[in-house]
Amino acid sequence: MIAQHTMAFVWGVCLMTLGWMTYAEASVPENLDKNIDELKAYYIKDDREIHNAHPVFLRVLKDLKESEQNLLMSIIMDTYSRIFTRMQNESLDEATKDRLAHVQEHLKKLQDNYFPGKSAELKTYAETLWAIKENDPVIQRKALFELKRVYREATQMRNLKNKDRRRRQAKSIRRQKS
Repeated sequence: MIAQHTMAFVWGVCLMTLGWMTYAEASVPENLDKNIDELKAYYIKDDREIHNAHPVFLRVLKDLKESEQNLLMSIIMDTYSRIFTRMQNESLDEATKDRLAHVQEHLKKLQDNYFPGKSAELKTYAETLWAIKENDPVIQRKALFELKRVYREATQMRNLKNKDRRRRQAKSIRRQKS
């Protein structure tokens, strides 16, 4: 089930990068294109499941800013790698394993070149935060103790973001006047 949904969205991930790269950079290399098509033919037998209006990755990227998209795209690329590794380990067909490895190589290069960063560390930290037990009295007290500092830092981040936006707007206005 995951394999079927995942293969359908390989194209989506590759094509989503159009917002960050030029058309030539975002095009899918011919050999990768062929491998993806062959993998889709191997894994996707029933198209109805694929087109159920519930994408796996595409839905989360549309309303985010570029920096957020870059971080999330890096995490998505890591997720694809884990999915394809599992598919590779479960496959009995050597040609399919080779195609999956080839696709992974391209995704790894894409991630390294366009979405570098500390996505693995951030993902681990996010998972740690999601696992916090909100009903634990010690956690509640620690959270209360740290609240003012966290609030100040969040405010500073917001202020820096607004300052950068105002600076870009002023620069844009100056260019328009000249």
